[in-house]
Amino acid sequence: MTGLLRSRRRVFCLASCLVPLAGCSLLFPPSAPQLYRLTPQTGDVARGPPVRAQLVVDAPTAPESLDTDRIALTRNQIELDYFAGSAWTDRVPRLLQGLIIDALENSGRIVAVGRDSSDISPDYQLQTDLRDFQARYTGSGGQPPTIVVRLAADLVKLPDRRVIGSMMAAKEVPATRNDLDSVVAAFDAATGEVIPQIVDWTLGMMVRRR
Repeated sequence: MTGLLRSRRRVFCLASCLVPLAGCSLLFPPSAPQLYRLTPQTGDVARGPPVRAQLVVDAPTAPESLDTDRIALTRNQIELDYFAGSAWTDRVPRLLQGLIIDALENSGRIVAVGRDSSDISPDYQLQTDLRDFQARYTGSGGQPPTIVVRLAADLVKLPDRRVIGSMMAAKEVPATRNDLDSVVAAFDAATGEVIPQIVDWTLGMMVRRR
C-alpha cells in the first residue's frame, strides 16, 4: 500500500509540475512562423492634375477570417484554411491601408493623406471593404493556386459624411509553382494591380468634385 501511495504521489507531483509549464508554453514552445512581407509594385498610378484636398484612408473592414496576419487559402466554396508555419508581417487590413497611403503619396498629386484625421484636416475619407485575399486551390490541390484579391471602396465627402462614389477592384493571378514563395509573389502581383485601381479612381473622383 505504501509503495502504491508513493507511486501515486509521484504521478501527482509530475502532473502538477507539467501543468504550469504547459500553460506558459515553456516546456514545448511553439516555433515562430516564417514571416512574409507584402511588397507589391504599386507605382503605376495614372498621371493627372493635382488634387487640392486632404484624404484620410481607413483600414479596410474585413471578415474575421481575413482580419489576421495568417496567409489564407481555400480548397472549395465553403472552407477557408491557412498555410502552416507562415504569416504576414501584420494583419492584412493594416498592410493594405499602408499600401494605399504609400501609393497616394507616391503619386505626387494630393495635398495630404493619412491614416486618421488627427494628423490632417481631411476633406474626404476613403473606406474599403476586403472581400477576398486568399490562395484558391482547385481539384486535388496539387496544382499551383490562383491568388484572389478583391476590395470594395467608397469615397466619403466630409464633414457631411456623404458617399459620393463606390467601386470594386479585383484581380486574380495564378502562382507559378505550388510553394509559398511563389504564392507570396502572386499575392504581390495581384495586390499590385488592385491598389492602383483604387488610387486612380479615388484621385479621379476628388478632381471631379473640386
